[in-house]
Amino acid sequence: MLALIASLSVNAIDIKIKKDKTVVDGIFYNVNLKKQQAVVVRGQEAYVGDIVIPEKITVDSVTCYIEEIGSGAFKNCPGMTSVSLPSTISKIGSSAFEGCASLNEVSIPYRIQELPSDLFKDCTSLTVVNLPENLKKISTGVFQGCKSLMDFEFPTSITEIPSNTFKDCSELRNVVIPTGVKKIGGNAFQNCSSLQYIEFPTGVSSLGGNLFEGCTSLQEFRFPSGVTIIPADMFKGCVELKNVDLSNSITKIDNEAFANCSSLESIELSNSVSSIAKSAFENCASLRTAIIPNGIKEISNDTFKGCASLTEINLPSALLKIGSSAFEGCASLTSLTLPVSLKEIGSKAFDKCTGLMDIYTNSATPVKISGNSFSKATMKEGIVHVKKGFTNNYNLDKQWKAFLNIINWEQK
Repeated sequence: MLALIASLSVNAIDIKIKKDKTVVDGIFYNVNLKKQQAVVVRGQEAYVGDIVIPEKITVDSVTCYIEEIGSGAFKNCPGMTSVSLPSTISKIGSSAFEGCASLNEVSIPYRIQELPSDLFKDCTSLTVVNLPENLKKISTGVFQGCKSLMDFEFPTSITEIPSNTFKDCSELRNVVIPTGVKKIGGNAFQNCSSLQYIEFPTGVSSLGGNLFEGCTSLQEFRFPSGVTIIPADMFKGCVELKNVDLSNSITKIDNEAFANCSSLESIELSNSVSSIAKSAFENCASLRTAIIPNGIKEISNDTFKGCASLTEINLPSALLKIGSSAFEGCASLTSLTLPVSLKEIGSKAFDKCTGLMDIYTNSATPVKISGNSFSKATMKEGIVHVKKGFTNNYNLDKQWKAFLNIINWEQK
């Protein structure tokens, strides 16, 4: 393996030509003598030790300035412990330092305006990154898998945090996001298992899916006022999440947004929410109350499935449908009032709700149900309270007649 333990000299003392590459003091370059430019490229063997890139090299009596680090130039060099980049560098290619498992600190030259994709991916020892203040763009996955990175502050010039930026950064604890950021991409903080708190600036309006999935230490989050959609899987598996402050601008909660948030006890949904997608709160085992906004017309499949502590649900007056398994396994639920607007309850919607013993309805026409919409215990032991004068309609209905106790109900 090529050993470069000592710092490399600015003046070339060992020049070799290997195929189309120039090797100076053990570092490989693509050289353009006419333009007096040189690009650091991947060597024949992995670089090791402390690497110092010079500002210039001399080849055939021509001075060439080092202006670029090529894509994958140092990729998978696990023995490289440090790298010093000269101020002449104006471009770095994608995955340039990916997999450099011993690299612990790096400073990016001030002329660099963009960090390419996967630049430091899986640099598992990286703890310090110094970025220039004039940096304009960060591409996807730049710090993905940097498992030792604990603190990070973006330059104020950044306006977007792209997908996978900090994915699998398991020690990340503190991130400072500048006020100019408008968009944060999917998976940006996925599996940041040490992250307990993070604040997004008020200007953020777009969030990607799986944003905090697997952030098992995250305890609270406040949504910026410009966000209208909670994306799919945003908090999935955030088992310590207890407090979520939703803005009044939220209109949609997407699939599995809060699935498996087992410590979440309550969440207040404003009437601006008009859509709650499948499994949005599935297996939120500590959730006690669910006040569903008036604008909701359908409760999707599996929405509250497995919410074993749920004791109270308030169904909106304009609700038309309750989807399959929507409340399956809500074993603490004891009573249910069906709105007159309701037309259909899907299969297993209230299956395994073993504590559900009272169902109230004012509707003359029985809601369409399946033979397994409710648990056997509810059908055999529970009571269906029907507005006085309509009980016969339920006793004659093909599915509702399976309930043993259907009685008149005079609403006070």
